[in-house]
Amino acid sequence: MRDTFRKALERSRQGDFATGQSIECAGQGYQLMQSLGNGEISQVYLARRMGALPFLATIKLSSAPSAAARFAREAQVLRELHASLDGAAGAGFAQFLPEVVAQGVVEGDGGRHALVLRHPNGYWGSLAALGQRFTQGIDPRHAVWIWRRMLAVLGFVHSHGWSHGDVRPEHALVHPRDHGVRLISWASARKDAGAKAQAADLMRSARVILVLLNGAGETDGINGHVPAELAQVVTLASQDVEFCLSQGAGGLDALLRVAASAAFGPPSFVPLSI
Repeated sequence: MRDTFRKALERSRQGDFATGQSIECAGQGYQLMQSLGNGEISQVYLARRMGALPFLATIKLSSAPSAAARFAREAQVLRELHASLDGAAGAGFAQFLPEVVAQGVVEGDGGRHALVLRHPNGYWGSLAALGQRFTQGIDPRHAVWIWRRMLAVLGFVHSHGWSHGDVRPEHALVHPRDHGVRLISWASARKDAGAKAQAADLMRSARVILVLLNGAGETDGINGHVPAELAQVVTLASQDVEFCLSQGAGGLDALLRVAASAAFGPPSFVPLSI
């Protein structure tokens, strides 16, 4: 009993929420179901919205004062991005962007803020978690489709004048079954971004692929199991922002398709087993 009380007291001092606990934001209640991880300024939970029309949500709860402004910025960016998506192409890309449900103060706890996003079904975890699962490096064939999905999303938002601004392994979720990738954490995104900011997105996306291919191994160069054609494109794009600037997302995708064809032959679906 003393140990249980001591642990509960420690959690309360740290400001952690317990799974099974309910919170309220913007007049709507949510039950926290599972912890999804902790960041520098937030704790992330899988939750269920309570009421007549329940659905799953991803909730970021602030653990630092700076989170409130960060949450507000991310919500603003995502709403503007969704508003800019029009036509069939826009509707298709909307599924690869987080959808804001609510953002604001956690009611009854004015010191905490929340960002509530609709939970993306089928997404397993981040590319950082994928890299931790495959410490020897992922199959290069998976690197191809992962990078192509990232380039497709970046190319689309770039064509609308935006940059993401913070592409990294923990800011992309992977859908193993459908071979999908969703970029998250858009608080650093900028509208009317210059070409160099967009090229920086592309270079960072290549560095993500480099990390996935190398696993816990190489820090310089690229893992020896990667075909030379693919290694050349990934390495150049990860090191040379001017190359990314000249190619753009579409150009990198075209080079990637040529490299994949030379290395692996005609495209085929290779299941990602996690």
